[in-house]
Amino acid sequence: MESGGALRRITSQISGVVTRFIEGPEAHDRTDRLAHKYLGSERFEWTMPGEQRVAVIVRPVKVRHIVGVERFRPGGPRPAS
Repeated sequence: MESGGALRRITSQISGVVTRFIEGPEAHDRTDRLAHKYLGSERFEWTMPGEQRVAVIVRPVKVRHIVGVERFRPGGPRPAS
């Protein structure tokens, strides 16, 4: 917690150019590796029968970090008007 009880948050916006699409077994393998890294499971357990995975490789062109210390609004962020 920051002083005054405010919560610190960091938002990142990344824009870029798609350089490659990965489909088929290689895309499923990538999903399984991410599940192992972040969930501790050997496979991504929520794949539905017949589901096809696609990994999109993006070359970043612009990266923007926004660091804020304001409180989160109750109920989450509101859409921009």
